[in-house]
Amino acid sequence: MLDSEGKKQEDEQKFNCTIVAGNVSISDVDVFLSRLKAIAHKYAVTIQAMDAELIAGEEHIKSAVEKAIRALKRKRSITSDLGLEILLYASGRRQIERALRMGVTEGEKKVAIVIVDERGEKDLEVVAEEVKRKIGIEEVPIRELESELSNSNKKERIKEFYNITEDEVNAVGEEKVKMLVLERVALLDVLK
Repeated sequence: MLDSEGKKQEDEQKFNCTIVAGNVSISDVDVFLSRLKAIAHKYAVTIQAMDAELIAGEEHIKSAVEKAIRALKRKRSITSDLGLEILLYASGRRQIERALRMGVTEGEKKVAIVIVDERGEKDLEVVAEEVKRKIGIEEVPIRELESELSNSNKKERIKEFYNITEDEVNAVGEEKVKMLVLERVALLDVLK
């Protein structure tokens, strides 16, 4: 069935997602991920943790979620796991090994945890509160992930991770690094 813009209605995204960002101490990655997996199972949602130092803001994460859900629905995904598919899109790469480098590691870390309800029916604030309690995160506003792009260390890590060249930065300007990351996310569909 087509809507007024000529798009298939079943392609419309009715997902719900929320992002919890902050600082956390991870002494054992497996235990940390097991806690998130148990919460995801309890509420029948997808929870994916990412290294916030490689995230260019809220739009970056939401774009990756939207594209991952669409790829799964259209049967054009690289994996059958929504969390891993989100990582693939967020990394802008088809290689699972590379996408996993965006995951969390041991130590004092800044993380972004995305909670996704594909059907858009659940109250994700309840899930987010449990996530915060179980992992002991010191929450920071999600907008800080984008504002931190002015930090030269984070900007350099992002440029290196996403293979953003100096020529690209010179062409669009330093302040547009976020847009170059979003371009990498969008291009994954083309690279499939």
